[in-house]
Amino acid sequence: MPRNRSGRFLTLPLIGLTFFWLTFANLSAISAQQSADTLVLCSETLRPALGEWLEYRRSQGHRVVVQTAHSTPHKNRRLIAGAAKTMGIRSVVIVGDSGDAWLNPKSLVPTDYVLAKVNVKYGSDPVIATDSRYADLDDDGVPELAIGRLPVDSAAELVAFTRRIITYENAAAGHWQRRINLIAGMGGFGSLVDKVIENTTKQILTDLVPPEFATTMTYGSWTSPYCPDPSKFSDVTIERFNEGCMFWVYMGHGHRYQLDNVRLPDRRVKILDTDLVSKLGCRQGSPIAVCLSCYTGAHDSHSDCLAESMLKQPRGPIAVVCGSRITMPYAMSVMSVGMMDEYFRGKCVTLGELMLNAKKRMVRVNDDSNPYRELLEALGQSFSPTPNLLDAECREHIHLIQLLGDPLLRVKRPPKLALKIKSGETSFSAGEAIELAGVAPIAGTIRIELAYQRDRFRQRPNFRQMYDPSEEAFEKIHQDYVAANDLVCIKKEIATRGGDFATSIQVPAGISGRCDLRVMLTGDQSIALDSLPVRIKRSSTSARRSGKKHVAR
Repeated sequence: MPRNRSGRFLTLPLIGLTFFWLTFANLSAISAQQSADTLVLCSETLRPALGEWLEYRRSQGHRVVVQTAHSTPHKNRRLIAGAAKTMGIRSVVIVGDSGDAWLNPKSLVPTDYVLAKVNVKYGSDPVIATDSRYADLDDDGVPELAIGRLPVDSAAELVAFTRRIITYENAAAGHWQRRINLIAGMGGFGSLVDKVIENTTKQILTDLVPPEFATTMTYGSWTSPYCPDPSKFSDVTIERFNEGCMFWVYMGHGHRYQLDNVRLPDRRVKILDTDLVSKLGCRQGSPIAVCLSCYTGAHDSHSDCLAESMLKQPRGPIAVVCGSRITMPYAMSVMSVGMMDEYFRGKCVTLGELMLNAKKRMVRVNDDSNPYRELLEALGQSFSPTPNLLDAECREHIHLIQLLGDPLLRVKRPPKLALKIKSGETSFSAGEAIELAGVAPIAGTIRIELAYQRDRFRQRPNFRQMYDPSEEAFEKIHQDYVAANDLVCIKKEIATRGGDFATSIQVPAGISGRCDLRVMLTGDQSIALDSLPVRIKRSSTSARRSGKKHVAR
């Protein structure tokens, strides 16, 4: 052993040796068991309340091991890294809140921190609160494990949330599983830049979200056809949540305890805050909430941040994807595109896998398959305040984005119906019957819709330049909002016992251009979806009668 100048042997400090021995003993005991796919890092006082969650996940085939969390991030990183090496774990579930962990270490699990390098230039905290670092085994800034946190403060909250997870994964099928509701605040980068970002986002959503999914847009600009009655914006935001959807997505500015305000010439209207979350009460299904905004996921705050407050509502979201500090448009766009691609075209089974894959794709060399990366980078170079740091911005957001929820949550991904048009034609005229056929994997009700594609309107929107605060004007704004989100021209329902089915739908008069045939099969416990693009020919008679053309968004 090496000696110091006095000739004495250098020895490890007693506390370090004790920690080494306890860690070695724990990992040796674990390695003596069979390999595991999931490590639960749990606060001491919450561990007894894990029973129902453990039984449920193990019944699904998960091999789960539970360890009591240490009081420091460094010790927890060593514990997780050791478990990954000895057991081959692929997921980490943190159980316990992180705020004020130093005040009550027995009931809370600390988060980790990394230095901010890009967003700190624009007012963010000097450090970023992140659970992602726990999943980064080789310290290269990119996680190797799926990770999520259940930010509960008590055994009662843990048991209640466990039952919500079980209910969600076994929920009855319904229209909510095909809905994606988007809420957007004003970017505030100037009218020209905001419009470019808005149009680019629409195009990406149109291309990446399959037509069989029904989307709505609620936009916090009184001049937009997607703006509801501005005085009731928060009510509409909450109703879009409560009606049930697969994803409820907010894009815009945010803070620890609230989303942005809608700015009107004569007032400001809240979108959502920690007081309004008590109104969240999803009637069927529980959305996965995605908050593409600053600070809403600051789970290390002294009191529950907005994302935590949402998650803890009895009928709130089943999980929240959120940022813990200031987020930036370019990296958030890259992240959201990666998430959409992983959900709609990937094969991940759990939400944690989806988030892990999306984060890996944030690194430029790993995302050559993303056809929108070049477009987003061009926008970033033009409008980002740090155009020379786009790659660093993406890497920073790997740490910024948190998953508050169970990373083992099963992703609901409806199967296809093998839909086809019997004639093989894709172009039709008003009055013609489109003969459809497909294969229904289950018995249930089939709903067929002929709808305009997302980048179009059924009727020309009213573009507003003069602000009128009267009740009549606000009511007209709301009517325009409803019309802008209604793309369905005609619908029909039939029953099926499963297997091959055939039906037809007649093209109504007065429509033309690019449309989609959207089909949804609803059974007792699951749904199936499919769609086909068609073009409706414009008749000379209807063109003369209407005197209008349907316009692209």
